[in-house]
Amino acid sequence: MKSNLKYVTYQSFPSLKANTIQTIDNVNYLSKYFKVEVIFPLREQDSTDDKSVLENFYQLNEKITFNGITHNYPFGRFNFLNKILFIISHFLWAKKYAKKITQTNTDIFFTRSDWIFYFLSLKNKNVTFECHQLSKIRKFVMKKSISSPNSKIIFLNKNLLLDSQIDQGKYNQKLVVLHNGVDYELFNPKVEKDNNKIIFVGNLERFNESRNLEFFISAFNHLNMPDNLTFTIIGHPQKEINKLKTYVVKNNLEKKVQILDSLQRKDAITEIQKSSIGLLINTNNNEHSVRYTSPLKYFEYLYAGLRVVAVNFPSHHELPFSENILFYEMDNVKSFINALIKALNAEVPSIKDTNLITLDHRAKKIFEFIS
Repeated sequence: MKSNLKYVTYQSFPSLKANTIQTIDNVNYLSKYFKVEVIFPLREQDSTDDKSVLENFYQLNEKITFNGITHNYPFGRFNFLNKILFIISHFLWAKKYAKKITQTNTDIFFTRSDWIFYFLSLKNKNVTFECHQLSKIRKFVMKKSISSPNSKIIFLNKNLLLDSQIDQGKYNQKLVVLHNGVDYELFNPKVEKDNNKIIFVGNLERFNESRNLEFFISAFNHLNMPDNLTFTIIGHPQKEINKLKTYVVKNNLEKKVQILDSLQRKDAITEIQKSSIGLLINTNNNEHSVRYTSPLKYFEYLYAGLRVVAVNFPSHHELPFSENILFYEMDNVKSFINALIKALNAEVPSIKDTNLITLDHRAKKIFEFIS
């Protein structure tokens, strides 16, 4: 009989944000090992726990239960004041939820919320925190909570573990590094590849700031850019898509650059499979991008047999099989083009066991770690 796993998160559903897709992907595979219930606040106007809506939006496994909890502390978008309101709101919601958990409750808890981790650790619950980024508050919470006998932490990469400053010698059995993975069930084995196609799939904003795809588009007007290459961008939000479409037309690059609106996951994966080179881009204006990110798209690129070109950040060097990545320097068009040329001439990354980068493998590792 499967144990109950309560995945408690302060995220909002449905959403196309990478963090919510990562959560949904993981609980979908964790449902093979646990009876999963996702618990979250109804904190946005379009938030819902309607199973039919969420199953249709995410193409979900029917074994997952969703439990949206009414939340009376709304907040707006991320300006300076609203960041503070978000932290307060998150704290109050987590405290309120944890207060309802009885001492006799034997469920296993899993969370991306530092405050849920903190309050459930105070009750000595079997709770695992998945750490995706760091802050002073988060470091404090993790150091306090890990001393609880039943608390554990999963880090998305080694830099997160090192920078957390948690005593690895003392808590070695309660800490593990597990990168993201790929949902292999989305892939179609019968897709013809275009050897000259470069692709980027994902959010065109990062922390509500543009990711400057114009830089990569403009490179296709550079004299050193191989004439046979094409570039496909798939993403959201719509305002960024519209802006990029206008930029392409203005620079007479319609034959070189294709901008597509956000697609269903399977359709986006098919476009990845058609491609030869996948791009990992990031901005250097925040520590998360530079040191801690573990992009879902990277594992999709690898599984699809793409060569990967990435900005030269420590976070990308921490990725599995990073020895196969071709790196370029931030905002350096010649470096970017040189990386593309090297990628064109490089061997397709060889991974002996592609199962090692799947979410199925990751879910099994999580099951073994927290059970």
